[in-house]
Amino acid sequence: MPDDRVDGLIECAPLVVVTLIGTARKGAFFTPDIVALPCMCLALALVSPTVLRWLRAHPAAGAAGAAGTAWWLIDAVIWDHGVDSWRMASTWVCAGAGYAIARGYTGLRSGTAVRTMAAAAFTAIGVALSVAGLAAIAARSHFWTWADERSLRFQGPLTYPSAIGLYLLLTLLVSTEFWPARDDCGDRTSRLLTACRATVLLGVAATDSRGALVALVAMLCFRKVRRALAPAVIAAAVAAPLVLYGQRDGVRPWLIATSLVIAIVISFVPEGLMHKAIAALALPALGVAGWLLGTQHHAVSGFDASWTERGHILRSAVTLFTHHPILGAGPDPRIPTTTLTGLRGIDAFAHNEPLEILISVGILGAAALTLAAAIAVRPLWRNRGALVTPVVVTLAIAGLFDFVLHFPVVGLLAGSIAGLSAKRDVGSDEHISTPRRELGSVTS
Repeated sequence: MPDDRVDGLIECAPLVVVTLIGTARKGAFFTPDIVALPCMCLALALVSPTVLRWLRAHPAAGAAGAAGTAWWLIDAVIWDHGVDSWRMASTWVCAGAGYAIARGYTGLRSGTAVRTMAAAAFTAIGVALSVAGLAAIAARSHFWTWADERSLRFQGPLTYPSAIGLYLLLTLLVSTEFWPARDDCGDRTSRLLTACRATVLLGVAATDSRGALVALVAMLCFRKVRRALAPAVIAAAVAAPLVLYGQRDGVRPWLIATSLVIAIVISFVPEGLMHKAIAALALPALGVAGWLLGTQHHAVSGFDASWTERGHILRSAVTLFTHHPILGAGPDPRIPTTTLTGLRGIDAFAHNEPLEILISVGILGAAALTLAAAIAVRPLWRNRGALVTPVVVTLAIAGLFDFVLHFPVVGLLAGSIAGLSAKRDVGSDEHISTPRRELGSVTS
C-alpha cells in the first residue's frame, strides 16, 4: 500500500471508528447515544486545527449553530421533556461535527487519500450491514435484528426501518463520488462494485421503508448518481421481489439467498446486455415489488394498514399544531391519535420532519432554527462539494415520510459524506470574503 494510502487510513480511522460505534451498538432505543455520540463527534472535530481556525474566522456561524441547539434543549427543559426529545438536535450536531471533521481532511498532505479511504470504509460498512441483515432475516436470527418478519431493522441506533434504509442509501452516495462504476475503474473492479451496490440496494428493499425508497428515487434524479448506480439498480430491481416475498409469512430463506445470487450474477453481465435484455425484466419486477411494498405480509391481502395509521397521526399532529401555533408544544411532544381499532392512543412522532419541528417549537422556533441554519451554512456553501446537494435532497425527501432526522448516526454519516466531497480545506474558507488587494498582499 502506498505511503499516502497508509497515511489516509490512519487519518480517517477516528471518524470511521466513531461511526461504527454509533452504528453497531446494541441496546435501548437511542439512549445513551443521544448525548454520547454528539459529544464524541464534537470532541473529535475540535481537535482539528483547521476546524478551530474556521470557527475563529466565522464566529457568527458557530454562534448560530450553538444558539439553535440551545433553543431546542432549553425548550425541552421548559416543557419538562426528557433526554429522548433531544434526538433531532443531537442529529444535526452530529451532522455538523461530521462535516467539520471530513472538511478538515482536505487540508492534510494526504487529503485525497484520506477521503478515498474514508469513502471506501463507509461503502464497506453499507455492504456489511446489508449482508448481515439479509442473513439474519434468512436465518430467523435476532442476535442484532428485531423479530419483525416484515422489515429489516437493527437493535440500537438503527432500530427503525427508515433509519437503516436511509443509512444504506448514504453509503451508496459516497461510493458514486470516490468509487465510480465506470471510466476510472477497471472492468473487473467496476463489476465487483456494482455487485456491492446491488447488495446494498437489496438491503434497502428489505427495510420495506416508504421514506427510504422515495429517497432512492430522489437520489436517482441526479445524473451523476443515476449514471453510477444504474447497473446496480437494474440488478437489484430484478431480485427485489424475491427478497420482499421471501421475508414474509414465516420467512423463506431460499428466496432471500436466491435473490442475492441473482443480483450478483446480473452485476457481472456485460453492460450492453444489461441495459437491453435485463433492463426489460426490471420494469415488471419493479411493479411486483411496488405491490408487495404496498400490501401486508401476504402477496395479495389489501393495502398495509399502516397507511391508515399514518393518516390518523398526521391529522392529529396538525390538530396539535393549531393548539400551539406560535411556540409549539415542546420538542417531540406526544401526539394524541386514534388507533386502527378506533381507540385513543399516543404516538411519539409525526412521521414528517417539517411538521415535527412545527409542533415542537412552533412558527417562531421554526423560523429561528431556519435562520440559524442559514447563518451557519452560508460561509461553507460556496465551496460545497458535489455530494452536498444529493445528501440534502435525500434527507429532505425521506424526512417527509418518516422521522429520519431523529437518528444521530444518520446525521453523522450524512455530514461526513458531504464533507468528504468538499473542494478545499475548511480553514481556507476564511479567505472567501478577503478583499482582492489584501489577499494579493498575503499571497505575495
